Amino acid sequence: MNILLTALMVTATVPAPRPAMDPEAFAERAWQEAAVQVANEPDEKRKKELAEDEELGKKYSLEAEKEYKLSTNAEMLKRVEKIGQDLATIANVSPVNVTWGDKQLNRFTYTFKVIEGEDVNAFSLPGGYIYIFEGLLKYAESDAEVAGVLAHEISHAAQRHVVYLRRKTSKFDILTIPLILATILTGRGELLQLGSLTTTALANGWTVDAEKSADFAAFQYMNRATYNPTGLLTFMERLARDERSTAAVDWGIYRTHPPGRQRAEAVTSYMEAAGVPIRRSLVTTTYRTTVEPGEGDVVQLKFGKKPLVAFAGDAALDRADDAVEKLNAFFDENPQLFEVAIGTDGTVIGRRRPLFQVTPEDAEHAKVPFDEFRKSTLKSIKEAMYGLAFKTWNRQ
Repeated sequence: MNILLTALMVTATVPAPRPAMDPEAFAERAWQEAAVQVANEPDEKRKKELAEDEELGKKYSLEAEKEYKLSTNAEMLKRVEKIGQDLATIANVSPVNVTWGDKQLNRFTYTFKVIEGEDVNAFSLPGGYIYIFEGLLKYAESDAEVAGVLAHEISHAAQRHVVYLRRKTSKFDILTIPLILATILTGRGELLQLGSLTTTALANGWTVDAEKSADFAAFQYMNRATYNPTGLLTFMERLARDERSTAAVDWGIYRTHPPGRQRAEAVTSYMEAAGVPIRRSLVTTTYRTTVEPGEGDVVQLKFGKKPLVAFAGDAALDRADDAVEKLNAFFDENPQLFEVAIGTDGTVIGRRRPLFQVTPEDAEHAKVPFDEFRKSTLKSIKEAMYGLAFKTWNRQ
């Protein structure tokens, strides 16, 4: 994954018609020029370097807005501006632990804009210009997931990864930098065949180290800005799930460096070290239990889109509301299948805690014997647990 387009981005399952120039092309051209400038001016003071980043970003933002149609969706614009500026404020005043890149606090005036289109994608330009597609905002299931994307992008800019790459590789000809950038941005491995094996190793190492560092900084920004860092993890998990289940999709940038178990485990470790619980139900609808009213006095419980059980009777809604809270806490723990059972009285036990109870009235409404209803309820819960375990990476 490149250091410009967020490591969390993919192309939508049904790709929208693309404009004349891809976001990858803008990022590639901008950062190639930035890398060349840095190489030619290695002794310039940091203030001038940052000003040059901003100048390049402005230049390419003007060109980008000739190629792309900016969204007029007021709700989306307001949402992105709010989340983006919350994170930018933190990035500009709070140093974070940097594992790879420029460790100094680099301040930019960040600009966030939304592009029309169904692509699940985003890109950044030098100096803090960040663009996000409408499709990504539709794909994200919470502000926390959007924050994960924007925080990752901000992290790459704040740590000036291209500049750092040039300084770390001063012994290489500057002409190899565009090759590395083009390979990462386009996924065209043949480009690096023009360079040496050393260059290939450099590109691979750079992307891995840069992505890890950006993930770590994104977590720190989110945590300080009060956005639940679980959103960074769940967005990564869901994209990986969709990649596995939709082989025919053109994944764009995502195909070269998809979210992997190591990165997800790293985010998990950051959360554990900071004492931040992993509560997927708070930042997604996919991993949340919800109540869906049915006809009459019937209420349906669902986990994501999967039906779990239907309650019937006058107290159905109260029973469902109580069950939702307990089930979400249970599923958030990512339990094992053997940790759930149901008693002969219909009480569902999860990790030795009562979650809810089904009744003969529920079974009567379902038009099945009570014993069969008990068994089907347990089966539905176990299927949801299995799906959760398959779709997520969790160390618990």
